[in-house]
Formats: sequence, C-alpha cells, structure tokens
Amino acid sequence: MPIKFVKNLYRQFRLQRERLLKPTSLSIVRPGLKRDWPVCSELIQRDSVVYSFGVGANVAWDVGMIEQFGIHVNAFDPTPESIAWVGRQQLPAEFHFHDFGIAAFDGTLNFFPPKKPGRMHFSQDCQKYNRPDQPQFSGQVLRLSTIMQRLGHSRIDVLKLDVEGTEFDCVPELLQSGIEIGQLLVEVHYHFPQRSFDEGLSLLRQIETAGFQCFDISPRGLEFAFVNRCLLAQQRAA
Repeated sequence: MPIKFVKNLYRQFRLQRERLLKPTSLSIVRPGLKRDWPVCSELIQRDSVVYSFGVGANVAWDVGMIEQFGIHVNAFDPTPESIAWVGRQQLPAEFHFHDFGIAAFDGTLNFFPPKKPGRMHFSQDCQKYNRPDQPQFSGQVLRLSTIMQRLGHSRIDVLKLDVEGTEFDCVPELLQSGIEIGQLLVEVHYHFPQRSFDEGLSLLRQIETAGFQCFDISPRGLEFAFVNRCLLAQQRAA
C-alpha cells in the first residue's frame, strides 16, 4: 500500500475523531478540472467577490469559477516563478492577477524554495527538504484588510487560501479583523516538518469559533471548506 495513501487514511481517521465535518444540505459544486476545491453555490451571485491566494502554476479552479458562475476572480501570488507563469497564459478577462500575497502584516516576507526543481510551492516555512542551492527571496505581502481597501471591496464571498504555511499567521488575523467572509477554503499544512496536527486543529477550531461550519474535507485531509453560518441562514431566510 502506497505510503501517501496510508498517511491520508490516518489524517482522515484523526479528523473524524474531532467531528469537524458537519452534516449539511448545501448545494456543493466543484469548479475546475481537478474539482478539488468545493463551493456552496447558493451563496454565489454574479457580483460575488472572490479572492484566490496561492496561484503557483494552477488556475483551474479560478477559471472554473469564472466559467461556471460568470464572476470575476482576484488571484494573488508574490513568487517570481508564478508571476512569470501567469504572464505566459491566455486567461479570461475576468481573471485579475496581483503580484503580492497575504500575511498578518503589511511588508515583505521571506519565502523558501520547494524541494523539487520546477515546483512553485514556495513557503515561509523553512522545511527540511528545501533546496540549499537556491536562496530564499523576499516577496510583498499585505493583510487582507489592506488588500480589500486597495481593491475597493467591503466583503469577500469566497476566500481561497493555498499559501503553504502562511495560513497559521494570516487566518487568525483576518478572523479577528471582523471582515465579512461568506466561504473560507483553506489548505492547512499541519503535515510540514515544523508543524503538528494539534497546531492545525487549533487553527480549524478558531475558524469554527468565528462562526464557520466545515462542509467539506479533501481525501488528503489537508484542504477544508467552511461556510459562514450566519450569512447562510440570512440567505435561506430571504
């Protein structure tokens, strides 16, 4: 049995014990080719504000959201490889790319290269498998509130975070800010060498406490989808 499969099973077992995933009657769709990031379609309108952090070299979900819902998507990534990759693509006019990332502060953040050459999963966490032959670099990052002010948004209907460890810092900050978020999709990298399951669980509990309900967990046990319970109730009552 492949070791990755065993790890996924163990993660799922631990998460099931914590009862994070709640029964739901939500209308769930999975845009994009890989269909790995679900959204609750009943909370998405033509004017919905969608932020997607951590482009790398994959915009399948972003383009899928545009095609399925006819909306605009703001995508973010501060890494040079991703910026160059996006510049080579032919993307819909509704796709808006920004060459900075998210953090718990406004400034610059050091990013370390991924293990394998050609990959674009740069991380603020210096993992033991980072390539010593490639130095870290500093990328521009901003708090979510600063980004929203810059782009002229007062709410976010869907916020997707695939930010290679930065979620441990930026998610608590954005939850405390009181920003109205309809859906929060986040990959929690508790499997990184310097992280732990307990640390990941603590972050997930903070999201729950802030008024979100988990409606999907990926087979890997790393990607989580949350919906704002209050906004969902308001939508259904309207």
